[in-house]
Amino acid sequence: MPKIPPAPARGFRAVDRFLGGNQPPTRFQRFAARRPLAPAAAPGLLFFAVVAATPGTQLVDVMVGIAFGAALSLTYYVTAICERARQRRLIREGIWKPTPP
Repeated sequence: MPKIPPAPARGFRAVDRFLGGNQPPTRFQRFAARRPLAPAAAPGLLFFAVVAATPGTQLVDVMVGIAFGAALSLTYYVTAICERARQRRLIREGIWKPTPP
């Protein structure tokens, strides 16, 4: 008897299929899944640099840059981890077979 996933998981997979989640991953998606910290750190550091490097920067600006940069990096990191899980699901279901790096 197959295990039926709970309703939220079924709903997530339905939305994922609708948005193209059963397509093979692109080159950048494979990179992000292998090294989730690299694409996560870049936007956070860029945001921090833009906020902290402006003329007349005060301590509050630096703190805001750190806080929002960290939140942005965390968002990208979680997205990369979810992409890794999606790729594992594609392999498990036989939709995609990865090539060695």
